[in-house]
This record gives sequence, C-alpha cells and structure tokens, in this order.
Amino acid sequence: MITTVTFDLWNTLIQDTRENGEIRAGQRISRIKDQLNNHQFQITELALEHGYQKCIDHCKNIKSQGLDLGFPEQIYQFLELSSPHIYAKLPFKLIQMIENIYSEIYLEYPSKLHNYTHDILVKLKSSGYKIGLISNTSMTPGITFRKFLFHNKIAPLFDALIFSDELLASKPSTYLFEHALQKLNSSPFQTVHVGDQLETDILGANLSGINSLLVNKDITTDEFINIIPDKYATDLSEVFSGIESLNTP
Repeated sequence: MITTVTFDLWNTLIQDTRENGEIRAGQRISRIKDQLNNHQFQITELALEHGYQKCIDHCKNIKSQGLDLGFPEQIYQFLELSSPHIYAKLPFKLIQMIENIYSEIYLEYPSKLHNYTHDILVKLKSSGYKIGLISNTSMTPGITFRKFLFHNKIAPLFDALIFSDELLASKPSTYLFEHALQKLNSSPFQTVHVGDQLETDILGANLSGINSLLVNKDITTDEFINIIPDKYATDLSEVFSGIESLNTP
C-alpha cells in the first residue's frame, strides 16, 4: 500500500530554460565583481566567469560520485578557482555578501512551477498521502529553494524537504532516500519516488527498494534497459493515476 510520495524538483515540479540560467550566471558574476572591486579586491568578469565554469565542472565531478558540496564550500571553490588564494584575504562580511548575491539571484530570476504542480500536491495531500521532496541542488542552495517553495505557497504541502547540498550527498545515493524515509516515517515498499531522470531519480529509488515513477515525455520505453521504473508517465498530470495504480492488485 503506497502511503508516501517523494518528488524530484528540477524538470519535475519546476521548469526552467537555458536562457534563464545564463541570466542568473551573468548577474551573479557581474554583481560579485562589483562587490569585490568596491572592497579593493580587483578582479575581472573574465576571471570570475572562468572560476564559475570551473566550479560547475568541479560540482559535477563531485555529484558523479554520489556526493555534494555544502554551499559555503561551493562559494570557496568558486572564488579560489577565479583567483587563487583570494578567499583567505576576504573579510567575513564580504564573504556573506557574496554568498547572499550568489543564492538570492535565483529568487529574482526563478524557475516556473509546472502547470500541474499545485494540483497534484493538493490532490495527494487531500487523499491522505505523505509528501516529500528529494532534490539535487546545483548552483542554488537548498535554503533558497525553501524560500522559493514558500513564496509559491507549496512548501506547507510537503512533510519533508531534502536537498543534496545540506546532506553532502546527491542522487542516486541511497543516503538521500533513506534520510527521506526516516523523516517521513515511511518504509520503502510504502513509498514511490517521482522524477524525470533515469540515472538519478529512478536508479536511486530502485537501489533504495522504493517504487519509482518516471515522468519524462522525451524518454521512451525503449530506453529502459538497465534502469527500469515501476511506472512511466509522459506528464505530471498523469502521475496521480500512476500512483493509484500501484495500489491496485
């Protein structure tokens, strides 16, 4: 009997564009350069762009091992990769300002909720399901995503919010899923995880003994070779019936 549903965030409950991501990156770099220069630390946008991309590459490498960086460590890596040995020279308040710029940009240029996100969460909640979120973060930390979820009035619909940067682990690591089960007081066979990625969401759920539901219109069943979801949907609007079908003998 399924009593608990966990969701991925990116490209499952929220949608974004490459252009929006590029705007956030540009704003981070431009504003951080201004703050550093205003505090007598001369650095170019080109150096920060280089450090930003190198930081992305470093974070991807860490995630490929099922791990993640805490947000302060990400900022340290970004600054050091932009200008070696600069971090130790910066006053604490300036580092805090840089962290704030880096994270809060997302709230100025946010992703959009999927058209059906609010409806599916309300429907599940009113049907008695416990709901969790298990999200790999990228350049934006979990603390900022919490603000985003509260701003969009859906945070109260979740019983647990799990972000990779806060646990220093990333999907498909079973640690995230096990932590979610503990927070939700649920067992693997009572839980289904809904996400759009075979290699992170579905693999992680499968390795954890959790039911899995892939929602991705761009993946066909022909691609289910080594990683096979229990259920498949092409759109979030089909997820509720997919979950209910897991309770049908």
